[in-house]
Amino acid sequence: MKHIRSKLAVTLCLALSACGASSALAASDEVPSFTLTAPESGVTSGREGTLTVEAQTPGFLTVELLDASGAEVATLFTFKEIHTDVNDVSFSAEDEAGDPLPAGNYTLSATMESQFGVASGVVTASLTVAQAQVFEEEEEETGEETPETEEEAQAPAAEQEQAPAVEQAQPAQTQSSAASIGYSSGSYIVGDEGLQIGVGVTDTAEQADAGYWGLTADASDAEIWAAITRELVGVDAGENESAYIYDSVEADRSRLGTVSGISQGLNLIAERDDGWALVEAFRNEDGAFVRGYIRSNKLRRATPNTAYGLVIDKAAQTLTVYKDGARIGSCAVSTGLPTEEYLQRETPAGEFITVTRRGTIEYYGKGYTKYTIRINGGYYICEIPTTKKNGSDFSLLEDSLGEKATRGNVCIAHDASSDGGINAEWIWNMTDENKKVKVLIFDDKARSEVPAGA
Repeated sequence: MKHIRSKLAVTLCLALSACGASSALAASDEVPSFTLTAPESGVTSGREGTLTVEAQTPGFLTVELLDASGAEVATLFTFKEIHTDVNDVSFSAEDEAGDPLPAGNYTLSATMESQFGVASGVVTASLTVAQAQVFEEEEEETGEETPETEEEAQAPAAEQEQAPAVEQAQPAQTQSSAASIGYSSGSYIVGDEGLQIGVGVTDTAEQADAGYWGLTADASDAEIWAAITRELVGVDAGENESAYIYDSVEADRSRLGTVSGISQGLNLIAERDDGWALVEAFRNEDGAFVRGYIRSNKLRRATPNTAYGLVIDKAAQTLTVYKDGARIGSCAVSTGLPTEEYLQRETPAGEFITVTRRGTIEYYGKGYTKYTIRINGGYYICEIPTTKKNGSDFSLLEDSLGEKATRGNVCIAHDASSDGGINAEWIWNMTDENKKVKVLIFDDKARSEVPAGA
């Protein structure tokens, strides 16, 4: 449609020129002038960044991402509407397939077409993409432990020593997906506490008060509310950062997976005297349940909101709102649909708190989502996407509400539900007045099923 408007504008301008409107003709011939500035600190692979476009005249921007050899890696925008003056434009550091970009230096190649159909020259800018940061444990005070190098941190699973398996504890699992994420699966060791440590453990460690971790989606309202208002134990890292959970506290330990900072909750089973803690959580790589060890000094505690809470049931694909201990309404949602190639699209289960409110952001280059609220690293609660910014065409996911369909986000309907009038805007307004709202996400599979996306 933008092309059509441009051609009409050219026709109209020529007609005005024939009638002596020379100023309009001059405007139609004007080549768009703009500058493009990439974030000075770069952008983290798989995350979102912001480009600054300063334009002398309005127009439609196209930006391609080129690698060091000059080959096109992705098209970030195609005829994106740009206004006169300064424009902040969000983008994702992903390739055309939606996968995180490899770390490195890239070139942004941009052109702009004016509202009269006149194309600019190419404007370029350099963009640095950094590897997603994962916090390693600190070196022991004795100096005997050597921190892993960046090369070791990125080594494939085949190059890492795997923990010995306890044969009777292994469920029958397919191993194909484990290789694609670089973590072991379907095998266990027994930790010092006598508990199975590994991926896909079959039960939750018994505690006097396990909160969410001892519940299922059919728990009573009283049990749900107790879990919603319970203190959240998370990782002391940025919301775009994460930390490893390990299968052992020994020097030859192997990684079981990562959990995000600030907003993602862990079940703290025990804090040991040696500076390590035994925890369990759903890892981000594929949503699988893991139990293992993390440094105690990497933990932080957060007190959630005590007026509201949200419960998402992945099996039923519903979101339920609680207020002051009572259920007040629900609506249909669409959570992440993983594939064997992209297991990370599974929306991890667990407990979370709402953090950054992003508003309207781009949806993987295919549209825009409004009322976007981060709940876990790169995962958000948001409205189902529209085809255009602030548009009304929800056809991208509207027919998929009530079933898995996203790349990890929890998408909510635009229309208010018949059960309590709940929709994405309602959630947005409620969380504006109520910070750190607890979000409980119940899984749709047994915790022993590994890998989660197979």
